[in-house]
Amino acid sequence: MLSILIPVYNANVTKLVNSLYKQCTSQKLAFEILVFDDCSQAKYKEKNKSLASLFGVNYLELKENLGRAKIRNWLVKSARYDHVLFLDSDSKLVGRTFIKSYMEHFGKADAIVGGRIYSKKKPNAKSKYLHWLYGTKKESKKARVRNRDSANYFHTNNFLARREILDQVRFNEEIQGYGYEDLAFGHIIKNCDMSILHIDNPVIHTGLETNKVFLEKTENAIKNLIEYEYQGILIDTRLQRYFNDIKRLGIERQVYQFLSKRAERYRSKLLNNEGKLWHLDLWKMWLYLTELRYVE
Repeated sequence: MLSILIPVYNANVTKLVNSLYKQCTSQKLAFEILVFDDCSQAKYKEKNKSLASLFGVNYLELKENLGRAKIRNWLVKSARYDHVLFLDSDSKLVGRTFIKSYMEHFGKADAIVGGRIYSKKKPNAKSKYLHWLYGTKKESKKARVRNRDSANYFHTNNFLARREILDQVRFNEEIQGYGYEDLAFGHIIKNCDMSILHIDNPVIHTGLETNKVFLEKTENAIKNLIEYEYQGILIDTRLQRYFNDIKRLGIERQVYQFLSKRAERYRSKLLNNEGKLWHLDLWKMWLYLTELRYVE
């Protein structure tokens, strides 16, 4: 009845898989847990290989790195049950009713998104504060909020879908690196007239990036957004809406010139935990305008 798919890269997922295993067993559910390791470092493989001994768990180590999209598509091909639950490897279950909550919503929508939250405590490492702040303020939303803009709040780290949906809507293997693949996937589902339902069944996102890596990934994400836009997949994100407002006023070049003088200062502030999230928003707008080649 349920295939749980976990792509793994440099993460210890033994606690996550064991928790899922116990919950599925207690629900007397026909299930399988597919754990595909995307060519992680040896120390993580050593920790995770014990999962192969669990009945109903398929642990597989790949010999080469496939990347975020390819490994997810392969997991879908390998799944054998009608309902598919995707979880990222840096997820932590909140309570003991995670699987039960999803079971209660079987059949209520084509795709059901549980949501993500972050630890209430600030990270001990100050170098990871920005990611925690962004996740806490921007991503951790109740289902009632996410359902108002269902595609733009779609997160692939924790969602349930019917297998036949994922046979039709594949992860885009042409886009490289991190950024906007969640939203693109949600928009493709929506554009195919498939339904998205957000529920309050979150996992804790534990994989915080350093400020430096977070900003580097943000830069790559903006490049991906432009590529998705050219493909006609993503045309209605919040960033694009703000740009369209600027364009309607005919001030895009002036805004670019204004932000160009401040962009490096914004980045420096964010890097050193001296910035605000509005600094990040403005920096992202500058990156977006730069990618669109609004040069001086």
